[in-house]
Amino acid sequence: MSSSSSSSRHRYIAARAAGGDDDDVPSTSYQNSLEVTIKRKSKQVEATLQELGMEALEERLSSATQNPASPAYRLSRLVAETTQMQGRAVIVVEVTRPTPATTPQQLAKIAQTAIQCGADALCVRLDTEDTPQGLQDLFAVVQAAKRVPVLARDWIIHPLQLVEAKEAGAAGVLGVIGQVNGRGTAVMSSFGSAIGLDAPVEVVNAREVEGLSRVGVTFFGINLSVGLSVAVPGFASDMAHGLLGELPFGAISIVGVKDLEQARKARMSGADALLVKKEMIEAAAAEGKDLRTLLDQVLYVTCGDD
Repeated sequence: MSSSSSSSRHRYIAARAAGGDDDDVPSTSYQNSLEVTIKRKSKQVEATLQELGMEALEERLSSATQNPASPAYRLSRLVAETTQMQGRAVIVVEVTRPTPATTPQQLAKIAQTAIQCGADALCVRLDTEDTPQGLQDLFAVVQAAKRVPVLARDWIIHPLQLVEAKEAGAAGVLGVIGQVNGRGTAVMSSFGSAIGLDAPVEVVNAREVEGLSRVGVTFFGINLSVGLSVAVPGFASDMAHGLLGELPFGAISIVGVKDLEQARKARMSGADALLVKKEMIEAAAAEGKDLRTLLDQVLYVTCGDD
């Protein structure tokens, strides 16, 4: 890397980690892509809300709080048990449809294979860009996973999405994002807790961490969906390291990783759980590695003493 590129990279990292505004750092393509995605998701959710009606919506939300998931906070409990008893991070594996024609039942078999290969927990994408049957996929995987926690991954902009995930049997949800939910982030996180779900809030700078910590958020996500996808070698790992260092004492963290080096650095920096993303699994398959080999390597690089 040239000295000018390195300097630019470090200025960007410093600004972002300090909670810099968009004017303080270069614009990135993911921001425009995120806006488009959230607009699309907003239209979809609005259509669902109109079809459901206000009275039915209130009934669904109320019922969820009166009958929270049981057992509750399964991922948090698994993190506590795994880090304390085994001294390692929880490995969450993302299971996705190989093709749009894949059925929920076929995805369930993929999920069972992931568990046999060493996954501690699973993650299922619900967005229509990834699957035409998100909730059906989630339900099928939950049934196949039995006692293994399953997380739903989506772009969360309304509490109804949390209720739907709970009703399908999810242990938690990935997709509550500080940049997206703004002032409503803490409310969304609190509602997730009220219905027994783990709903880590994804953050991209120290300012978000500080503000959310003050209102009681204790579970944070890093590099899950947005914020750290800048095309500079090592950028995501450096940012994750900085943000993990900003988390308050006792906070829980889950970090998305796309390669073994990101996994190693995230765990070295204190990550409690690692989301092994679809991209990492596909890259390993392209190199001829099966999932068991990949997960064995993840455990090796994250459990070493170096």
